[in-house]
Amino acid sequence: MRLTSVSKHILSLVALALVFLAVSYLAQRYHGELAFVVSRGGVFGVIGFILLTALFVIFVIPLDIAFLIPIGASVFGSVPTALMSITGWTLGAAVAFGIARRFGRPVVERIIGSGRLAAVEQRIPKRDLFWSVVVLRMLMPVDLLSYALGLVSSLSWGRYVLATALGVAPFGFFFAYAGVLPFLYRVVSIGVALVLAVVLFLTYGRVRKP
Repeated sequence: MRLTSVSKHILSLVALALVFLAVSYLAQRYHGELAFVVSRGGVFGVIGFILLTALFVIFVIPLDIAFLIPIGASVFGSVPTALMSITGWTLGAAVAFGIARRFGRPVVERIIGSGRLAAVEQRIPKRDLFWSVVVLRMLMPVDLLSYALGLVSSLSWGRYVLATALGVAPFGFFFAYAGVLPFLYRVVSIGVALVLAVVLFLTYGRVRKP
């Protein structure tokens, strides 16, 4: 049976949730070893975390939440990890937006594929774009939306960066804190977030504003 785009999206969310739980468990179990390795890098560990998060966005690799955040929360703590994640996501989104604006559709289609680009473009509203971007950041991957908005939106680069930072901030803090909760609470919180994300995606995905 061929899966629809909605089914694929939901399955990808479930897969990422499971990976997040597994990595966060291992990160807490081997906290000492991870902390030792990261501490030897000093400030370069922080810079590396931010740059790697940004690169995951630019190259459309959906591993930042599943891998980096639980490890970072275990080593750096929840608040620093949240702030580093928000910085990395915003930086990567700004670069992706700039690539789309500078090089246009042919390059973007090579990076994310024409099918995925078309699916994202259909969900970009024409009115109240700034606050719509804030909301869309909570529903769609940072990387795909960044490239699509760079192609079709009228937002300035500065307003786009601000909307991105506001939109990804709740995720940064939620996952950073979820990554260090006791395991049972972690499973419950990720499960609730997963259900909420699916409901919002299904609800918002049916609406296309003129």
